Amino acid sequence: MEFTEHGLILKVGRFREYDQWVRLLTPTRGILTAFAFGGSRSRRRFCGCLDALNLVLFKARSSRNMAYLQLEESTLLSGYPRLKANLPKLGMAANCIKFLQAFQLGVDTSRAVYDLTLATLEALDDGGEDQDFWPLFFRAAVAFESGFAPDFKSCHLCGKNIEQIPSPVFCVERGSVSCQVCRPSTGLALPASRGTMRLLSHLQATGPREWRSLRVVSEIRSECYEIVDKYVQYHLGLRQNERGFHRE
Repeated sequence: MEFTEHGLILKVGRFREYDQWVRLLTPTRGILTAFAFGGSRSRRRFCGCLDALNLVLFKARSSRNMAYLQLEESTLLSGYPRLKANLPKLGMAANCIKFLQAFQLGVDTSRAVYDLTLATLEALDDGGEDQDFWPLFFRAAVAFESGFAPDFKSCHLCGKNIEQIPSPVFCVERGSVSCQVCRPSTGLALPASRGTMRLLSHLQATGPREWRSLRVVSEIRSECYEIVDKYVQYHLGLRQNERGFHRE
């Protein structure tokens, strides 16, 4: 089997003297790992573009025994140079990529997550202020694109609008907002101000380019971090620590 595909390089490693393995995020095949034999020295086939955070057009084929994919050639489409020259933004992009590698991406959601990832990198590459909450927003958006998209605008039982709920809570297991009357007796329920619910609802309806204009106060940022962290941990099975993300 041979195919040509676009891909974002997530990680590159070396084995033997000149050979490399390359992990790519693709729009139709999810995350793939392919071997580039001679990849560290072949300028004709790979044009020196086998580096992390490079968007490439590549050709690959299966080995004869179908045991692995072999990268035949690749062409650089975008290298996000301004992003890579800005260390804080590069760190945020690296955090997003680590999350993707730990996330079990299905083929049915690969297009949406691929588009979201490229939009995030393009927005970071375009310039503007550094927003250290981008990785958090990215994780929330990946969860939303993967089918875990709560209704942040009303109570899940009585339907009361969030603007009419004095002290709303977010029920992690149910993935829904609740007023105090309808609050379930079991399960983790986190404090969720109306401002936090508006922010998360805004994230569902917009993309990374719109995130750049957001100004988030510390109280809402803390609530948002707690909700997204626990929600991703429960529904996607991923926990973050000082080494990155790991599956529970």
